[in-house]
This record gives sequence, structure tokens and C-alpha cells, in this order.
Amino acid sequence: MPLFKSEAIVLRNFNLSETDKLVTLMTSRFGKVKCVAKSARKIKNPFGAAIEPMSHIRLIYFGKENQTLYRLNHSDIIHSFQSIRDDLQKIYTGIYFNELIDTLIPEAHPDQNAFKLLLDGLISLESMNSLDSLIRLFEVKLMSIAGYAPQLKYCSLCKGSVGVEKIGFSFEQRGIICAPCSFKVQPQIRFQAGILKYLIKLSTMEIKHADRLKFPKGTEIEIEQLTHKYILSYTGRELKSYPFIKNMAQNDWSVKS
Repeated sequence: MPLFKSEAIVLRNFNLSETDKLVTLMTSRFGKVKCVAKSARKIKNPFGAAIEPMSHIRLIYFGKENQTLYRLNHSDIIHSFQSIRDDLQKIYTGIYFNELIDTLIPEAHPDQNAFKLLLDGLISLESMNSLDSLIRLFEVKLMSIAGYAPQLKYCSLCKGSVGVEKIGFSFEQRGIICAPCSFKVQPQIRFQAGILKYLIKLSTMEIKHADRLKFPKGTEIEIEQLTHKYILSYTGRELKSYPFIKNMAQNDWSVKS
């Protein structure tokens, strides 16, 4: 059986048997893969912290090409991101990034952009304290990488300008709607033109520059509602980690105000 070597980030793991674990990884070369880690539940095991979620590792795994489940052979930690695990707000944010990748990126679909986004997102998460802009940036960039980028430059129906008045957004049409077209398709959300400028910034800015983006006071909730509902329109379900980071963000804003 061929051996596969790659860098990877551990997305999640769970117990497969009394001794083994099933590990889901986002690799830099082969996309998202699942591997059985034999004896990983034993006190003395060959993998240790290398298969903990968010660990950036080098791994070797083997199996027949294009199969759905591989065997993990070896793993070395490049960076554990332990400081994220030591911070309650950051660990749930990191898990949310992992969940988004796991949900929106199909298995065995090589995607270096998705791997790089996740790695850069975790590196930024490690150093940043204000997480709202980082989370929004990660959401928008990942939706684009996954092929679900919203139309933000012109009306999704008539392809015309949306003007400078309050702008509509349709989840069914996957983008903004101008005032005349809003009589044909009822927008689910309406927002000021200033919000659109920040959404466009999110779609073009590199995630490593997330600390440069500051949302005007009062716009954070509107932007969060739009990006989150847009993701839900594709996933069809709430990700488990999101309520935790949502609750902590609300508490953080209430303290600041």
C-alpha cells in the first residue's frame, strides 16, 4: 500500500474502539482525510498530543488511493497551538474554524487554500485578543474558497447597481438585491450601504491582517447576523461551537459598553 506524507491540521477525533481513535485531518496536499490511529487510546501510544484538535503536524498515513479511511502511521507536531487551548474563548473559536472546514470542505478534495486559511486563522487566533473581525473574516474567506461567495458588487437579479440606500440581501439569490428587484424577491435582511463596504473588505482582505479591521460600533451584530445566516443557508444546521463563541462575544460587548 502506498504511503502518503503531508502537513496537516487535526480537525477532530473520537473513540473508535477500546484502543483506537478515528482522526479527521485537513492536509496540505490531499485535502480532508480520515485516518484510524491504532492504539491511540492507550496510556503509552505512538501519537500523543499530535492528534489533538488544532495540532499542526507532519504525518504519514497509508492505504489504497481514493479510499475513504486510511491508517495513520506516524505524526510529529509542528505547532500544538497550546495557548489557544488554554484560553476559553479562543479554544471555542478554534473549534469553530475546524467545524467550518469539516462541514464545508469535501473529503479527498485537495485544497491548499483551505489548509492555508485554517493555518493562518489559527496563527492569527493565537496572537489576537479582539476576535470578532477574525471570525467574520474566516467565515467569508472560507465561503469563497468553498465556492459559495456571495454576490456583493451588483444586484443578484438584474446585475445593476444597488444604489446608496438601504440594501437588501437574499439568501436564495446568494447576494445583494437592489430596491426595484426587492419587489420581485423579498430580501431576508436589509442593511445600510456602509455595512456592504465592510462585507467587501472581508472578501478581499487576507486573514493574517484581521487585526487591522475594526468594525464601527453598532455594526458588529448586523455583520455577524448576515454572515452567520448565510453560512446556515448552506450547512442547514447550527455548528456546535457557535453558541459558545456567540455567548462570550455578547458578554464581551456588554462589558465594553
